[in-house]
Parts: sequence; C-alpha cells; structure tokens
Amino acid sequence: MSGNSLLAAPLAGRKSLHDLRRQLAGPLVENVASGTTAVSAAVLHENADFYRDAARYADEQRTFFRQMPVVACLSSELPEPGSFKTFDEAGLPIVLSRGKDGQVRAFLNICPHRASRIVREEQGKASRFTCRFHGWTFDCTGKALGIPGADLFGDPEEIDPYRNLIACPVEERHGLVFVLADPEGTMDLDAHLAGLEHDIEFIGLASAEIVHADRLSVDANWKYGLDTFFETYHLNALHFETFKGLFSPICVFDTFGPHHRYTFAPLGIEGWVGMAPEEWPVDAIPLQYFLFPNTIISVGSTSSTGLTVNIHRIFPSSAGHFTSSLSFCAIGGLASPEHREEVERAYAVARAALVDEDYSVAAEAHAGLASLPEGTRLPVGRQEIGVWNFHHNVARLLGTGEGSDG
Repeated sequence: MSGNSLLAAPLAGRKSLHDLRRQLAGPLVENVASGTTAVSAAVLHENADFYRDAARYADEQRTFFRQMPVVACLSSELPEPGSFKTFDEAGLPIVLSRGKDGQVRAFLNICPHRASRIVREEQGKASRFTCRFHGWTFDCTGKALGIPGADLFGDPEEIDPYRNLIACPVEERHGLVFVLADPEGTMDLDAHLAGLEHDIEFIGLASAEIVHADRLSVDANWKYGLDTFFETYHLNALHFETFKGLFSPICVFDTFGPHHRYTFAPLGIEGWVGMAPEEWPVDAIPLQYFLFPNTIISVGSTSSTGLTVNIHRIFPSSAGHFTSSLSFCAIGGLASPEHREEVERAYAVARAALVDEDYSVAAEAHAGLASLPEGTRLPVGRQEIGVWNFHHNVARLLGTGEGSDG
C-alpha cells in the first residue's frame, strides 16, 4: 500500500484525540501537496461469488463472528449495576449484565435446565433473571439462586454441575464491550486490537451518550455493505449532494492487523499547504476506524459545540441479508442544545445516505450479482484501498487464498 500511509507505526507523544490528529495531519497535507492519495499495490479482481456463496458465508459466520471478538454494545448501554442487554447478532443468544461489582459478564441466554430463553426483553435492569418455563432463577453473576422443587428434582450432585448459566468471554475496553460468542473459547483482546487500543481510548467512547440508535435491514451481502464505507471513490458520484462540501477524496490509510484507520481530508485543506503546521486546524480532520470483522467507528470533526461519533455494526443473517446497527453518540454527553442539534443533523444526513444511497446500491448490486455469468470477476481499483485491504484479510483469515490475484 502507498499514499504516505503510516502503516500503524507508533505515534510518539500522543495524549489526546487532538494530539493524534496533529500527528496524522502531516501525511495528509503531504498527499494534498503532491496531489496523491492512499492507493493499494494493484487492482484486485474479486470473484462475484465472494458475495453470494452460501458455503463461504457459513465459514465467515463461524470464523469471524464466533471465533473473533465482536463489539456487542457500548459501555453506556450497561450504565449501572443490574443493567442488562441481550445480544443475538453473533449467532448465539447472549445476555450481557453488569454486576454489583461493576463488572460486565456475558452468558448464554439459555436456561441450563431445558434450554429455553431466559431474558426476553432487549434491555433493562434486574437483579435476577427467572426462566418462565420452570422458574429457575439466576443472579447477575450467572449463579443459580433458586430451583423450584429442588428437593424432588434429584440428588444435589446430579444438579450442581448444570445449575448455573454458561459464561462467554467478555471484556470492556474504553467504552466498548467485546464478546467472544464461544463459551469454550478464549479472548485475547490486546492481540486482537493489534495496537489500535490507544486510538480507541482517545476517541472517548467511555463517556459516550447515545443520542440516536437505529437498526436497518438490508437485502445484500454483509461484506458489500461494509465495502461502501471503505473507499472515497464514490463520494463525488453517489454522495455528491448528500456530503457536498464536507469531504475530499484525499486520504491516508493505516492498517493494524486486520483493522484499519482512514484519515480523511476536510474540504479546504489545500489552504493548509502554505501554513505552519502549528496553525493547521487539525480538529476538523474526520477519522474512520474499522474493527474487523464488522464495526465502523466514524469520528466527526470536533466543533465548538462538541464531538459526535457514530458507530455502525453490520451483522449478517445469511449470504444475502444483514442488519446494520447504528449508534450516534455525543462524546462527554450533550453539552448544549446546539450540540444536540448538531448530532441530530449528522444522524439525519448519515441515515439518509445509508438508506437511500449506500445500502440501496448494495441491495441492487446483490440482485445484479446473481445475473452475472459464473466465474465473473469484479475489478477493485487501487484507490479503493479499504475494500482491497478488507477483501485480502477476509481471504487470509479464511485461508481461501482468494482475493489476492493483484
């Protein structure tokens, strides 16, 4: 990859989002001055089956959503002891709960007695959970508190090994709750984040207030949905009116294991070329993070009213359908009516772009892919570097050897 990418090299002296942006601004201004942008090494010729093959989808679901950590929710969605939230999107029914000790735990949302669903509400607060089938009751640590008719059920040694909820690996980090949807798995979150942890910390999601949350249903492949986030090539066509005056297609692209960071150029950055670096208004720089396999964190420009961050998590349910979960957040909470207005405006614009443009195109393309001759390959251009990188990581982690023909 090229385009002055830092390639995830450590940025010394970073203490805040402002410091991070200042250090990222240099490569961005260099690209502006030279008239270049981040590009991949070569054109990728992707097989159309990449988006439609059902067997591939089954491998992706198992490898990416069951064997890798995924973001289940924001910490702010579990604000106090007793808070709970169900999470089914990774393929297993899971309930997240914050205990009296403040720790977040995750369990299969399955009664160990007869496998019925225990928590049926999507979100709420409770000190205990009771299965409606036979009344088995559990606390926030997953421990069984009561088994009706236990004296007649059987000997204690026949019950005790099976009485508690089954735990899943979970870890809370900088405002995000990561879950591994495999009760028998282990999660090494430091290894998974591959050096991206400090950037996540600087974003400030630990203080995020969710102002808008939404869930969109899309008839397309989940990877195509993500592809629409991973290149700026379509900005001046698909989003010409929607994002007019907001972004330049010039960017810097950095990788962290399978994850990546886009540093976008705000319009007007040409004027920075003749300025001293300390005069650059770096807080205007938008950033976008991708946490493999499915989470986008878009960090808006920091304005006089505050900072808005939106999070998109894409979860597939088949090769031809996915759900997009949106969370629009005010970092540090809403500071003023003006800040609320800014978040509301950002949400309205972004949601319209997703529904009417990005995801609309994805659904049309999914239908179009079915009509292509077998073996058709689609060219991914060098300036579509995020798509290129994502597809290569999908192939590498699945061990298919595809997506690497250059």
